Amino acid sequence: WMKKYLFFIFFLLVYNVNAQVDDSDEKGSISKNKIDIPGYIKLDFGVTFLENADASLDTDLFSSRSVNLYYSKPFFIGNNFSINPGLGISNDRLSFSNDVILSEKTNADGINNIIVDTLDFTPEKNSLKSTYLILPLDIKYYFGAGKYDKGRFFIGIGGEIGLHLNSSTKVKQKINNRVNQTKIKKDFGINNLKYGVSLSVGVGNFNLYYKKYLSNLFEDSSLPQHITRNPTINNIGITFSLF
Repeated sequence: WMKKYLFFIFFLLVYNVNAQVDDSDEKGSISKNKIDIPGYIKLDFGVTFLENADASLDTDLFSSRSVNLYYSKPFFIGNNFSINPGLGISNDRLSFSNDVILSEKTNADGINNIIVDTLDFTPEKNSLKSTYLILPLDIKYYFGAGKYDKGRFFIGIGGEIGLHLNSSTKVKQKINNRVNQTKIKKDFGINNLKYGVSLSVGVGNFNLYYKKYLSNLFEDSSLPQHITRNPTINNIGITFSLF
């Protein structure tokens, strides 16, 4: 996935440079486009935790992370308000604190079922990772004197829609001082869409954020067996601009 990220960054950088420059005038000088506001490559980095989850799906807060990489371009309404649409990739990792992992098994009728499988050993790592194509959108209000978003304090509210691309589980254990990893790539009943709301507070291109997803983690028809509650995801973290 890192190669995909690098290609994504390169593509957006080229696009942004082209968008910032108009055709040369007769004198050969180069003028900026009509909207003199650059776009940004942004990185969200935070911790992920489940809400309304069964005890068997308890997660380790500091090992469960969310990383979003996306392009965002602000459009200002006056000097104090901006609307900020974006496009990017999101990775949510849930690290389980119990000795469990999600598995897919076929019953006697040939039907695939998702289960919370109890491991017969204590792993060093047991996690579920899901990747999404995301469309974030937020509205920011800036305080203090100045123009646009340069070093000004702001409060933002927004939302995000994500399309599920793939999921995988990873189990890591050490046997005779050798690390053994097992990775299985399936959808594990993860919801095809995730959507939620966000609150951010920051200065310039750095901010703290809280995201609460309103969609359930699993499809209702694919809830793991013996799980009675379909959890939702929350994120807390920081955002900063890479370019």
